Amino acid sequence: MKMTETERLIGMRMEQVMLRRHRWGKKVLAGSVVIWLVLVILLCSVFFGKRSGEYTTDISCVSSYHEIYRYFSGLLEKQDRYMLEEGGNLTALMKSSSSTGGVNGSAVRVGRSVETYTPMNQREKGIGEADYAVTDGRWIYTLSSKKKQHTVHIFRPDGKKTQEVQSIPVPLPEDRDGKRYKLYRSPIWEEYNAELYVSGNILTVVEEIQGNFEWDIKTVAYFYDISDMEHPKEIRHTIQNGNYNTLREYDGMLYLVTQQIKVPVTAMKEENKDRYIPGLDGELLGTQNIILPPDSDGNAYTMVSSWKLSGDVQRQDVKAVIGRYLDVYMTESNLYLSTTLYADTDKKEKYDQTRIVKLQLYQGHLIGDKTETMQGTITSSFGIQEREDKLYVITQILHYQYEDDPDMIGTVIGSTEVCAYAFDQNFRLLSKQKNIAKDEDIKAVRFLDDMGYVVTYQQQDPLFSIDFSDPKNLKVMDKIEMPGFSAYLHPVKDDLLLGIGEAEDGNAQISLYDITDNHKLSIYDEKEIDHIKYNNVLEDYRKIFIDEENNIAGFGGTDYGDSDDEKEENREQNYYVLYHYDRDGKLQQIGEYPVKKEYRGFINQKFIGMRIGTWFYVIPEATSRQDDMEIVPYS
Repeated sequence: MKMTETERLIGMRMEQVMLRRHRWGKKVLAGSVVIWLVLVILLCSVFFGKRSGEYTTDISCVSSYHEIYRYFSGLLEKQDRYMLEEGGNLTALMKSSSSTGGVNGSAVRVGRSVETYTPMNQREKGIGEADYAVTDGRWIYTLSSKKKQHTVHIFRPDGKKTQEVQSIPVPLPEDRDGKRYKLYRSPIWEEYNAELYVSGNILTVVEEIQGNFEWDIKTVAYFYDISDMEHPKEIRHTIQNGNYNTLREYDGMLYLVTQQIKVPVTAMKEENKDRYIPGLDGELLGTQNIILPPDSDGNAYTMVSSWKLSGDVQRQDVKAVIGRYLDVYMTESNLYLSTTLYADTDKKEKYDQTRIVKLQLYQGHLIGDKTETMQGTITSSFGIQEREDKLYVITQILHYQYEDDPDMIGTVIGSTEVCAYAFDQNFRLLSKQKNIAKDEDIKAVRFLDDMGYVVTYQQQDPLFSIDFSDPKNLKVMDKIEMPGFSAYLHPVKDDLLLGIGEAEDGNAQISLYDITDNHKLSIYDEKEIDHIKYNNVLEDYRKIFIDEENNIAGFGGTDYGDSDDEKEENREQNYYVLYHYDRDGKLQQIGEYPVKKEYRGFINQKFIGMRIGTWFYVIPEATSRQDDMEIVPYS
C-alpha cells in the first residue's frame, strides 16, 4: 500500500519527536543544565528567528568560515539529531472503460508526415534537463554500468537498422594523493546515480563518486567534445561536493546542482574545514560564495555551479546555500531552492513551513537575491511557478495539535489544508488563499498562464481550478470530483488538460479534463489500463512522452502478473503505451509495447520513450545495445 503525503510527513514528524525525547531524557549534572540552557537560548535567537506567517528577507553571503562552523556545531544544541542521524535517508527524497485493445508491436499511426524529433519532457519549457538516455535528434545517447564503471553509448537512429557508432568509457578521477575514487552506490536503492546531457557539440556526463569517508560523496561532471563522433575527446572535468541532484541548461549555460546531505557534525572540529565548508575541485569556496539563510535547518548544504558550454567549458560562478535545500526549480532568469522547516514540537509550533531561496541568473552569474518563508510544504515539484514578474506557490499545511498528557507522544495532526500564494518580483506577499481543500493530500499541481490546477486525494479526490489573474485576490473557481486521481498534469491543445495517475483500484489511468471554462470543469474522457498497476510518470515527470504536434502521449507501466508462475509470460512485465488525444476522438490507445530488459536481476521499471523521424524508441535504463530497445514505426 502506498503511503500518502500526509502519512509520510506524519511518520517523519513522529520519528523526530521520539528521537528527541529518547536522546534528551538522560540525566545531566545541574551545572551542565545551566550551561546548556544559556547555549540553547543564544542559539535559538541566532538560528530560529521569526517562525510564523509569511516574511521576506534579503540574503547575503557569510563573513567568515566561523559562521558556518557555528551553524553546524549549533545543530547539536538545537537537538536536531533526527536529521543528523537519519540524514542519509534524504537520498530517497532526491528521488471507466478498459484500454487493453492496443495493437502489440504495431506501427504508431499519427496521420501526417513526421520528419523531425520530439524533445524530452521538461519541468520548464526551454530549460534542458539531463537523464540516463537523451537525444538531440541526430543521435541517441545512453548510459550503462558494468564492473563499477559507466559507459556512454551513442547510436545512429535508423529504425530497425539503428547501430551503435561510439562508446565512451567514463573514467574515475583521482584525488590529490593520486588515489582513484570509486563509484558511489546508494545504500537505499543499491544503484548508481548518473545522467547525461547534450548541447550542441558538447556531451556532459555526471556521476557520483565516493571518497575516503562515508559522508564524503562527490559529483564529477565530464565535458566531452563530440564534434567529431569518431574521435570524441574529454575537454575537462569538475568535482563538486555532494550527491548529484539535477543538471539544468539554458542558452548554452549549464547549471550543476549537488547536495551534501550528511555533514559530519557529531565529531566536528573547527580546523577540519573540508568536512563542513563546501568545496569544488579540491578547493574550499570563499565566504563570498556561501549563503546562510535565516532559519536554515539540517546538517546539509546545496551547491550550484555554472558552466559555459562552448570552447574549453569555463566555470562562470558557484554558490553554496547552507541547509537542507533539496528541491530545485529553474526559469530563464532565476533559480529557486526550497526546503521544509519542520515545526519544533518542543516549542509546540503549529505547522511546518517552506523556505524558498531565489538566485538570480545573469550570464552564468549566480546572484543571491531574496528568501521567503510561508506556511505549509511544497509537496509537488510543480507547486511553484514563475509568471512574468510574479511567483505562484501552492502548499499543503499540516496543523499540529498537542496533548497535555506527559505520557503522550506530544503531537497529533488536527487537520490539513491546501493554500495558494502569490508574490511579486521582490518576494513580497501579494495574496494568499487558504482552506482550498480540507483534509486532502495534494497529488498533482500544474499552472497554465494565470490558472492553477490542483488534484487532491483522500476524501473526495477533486480537481480544483484557482484563478491567479488578480494576484491580490486569488479565487477558487471550481472543483470536480473524480474516481482515482491524477499524479501528473500536462496542458495540451484545445483547452484540454491531460492527467496520468491511478484509478480507484490502483490501475494506471489516463484522463482528459475540459478546462474551456474554468468555472465549469469537467472530465472529458478517461481510460483505465486494467493490467498495469504502476506507471513511471508517478515518480518522474521526465518519463512522459508528449508529441504536441500530433496529439500523442506515452508512458511506461508494469503488469505485476503472477511472480510465482513458472511460465515466464505470466510473470512481471513492463509495457509502454501510447495514446492519441483530441476533442473528436477523445482518448484512443494506438500502441502497447512490451519492454523486456532486466537490470541487475530485477525487472527494470525505468524506461524512456522518444520519437526521432518516423520511428519511436523505447529505451530502458542501462541500455547498451540496439537489442535492448523496442523500436516501432511512427508515421
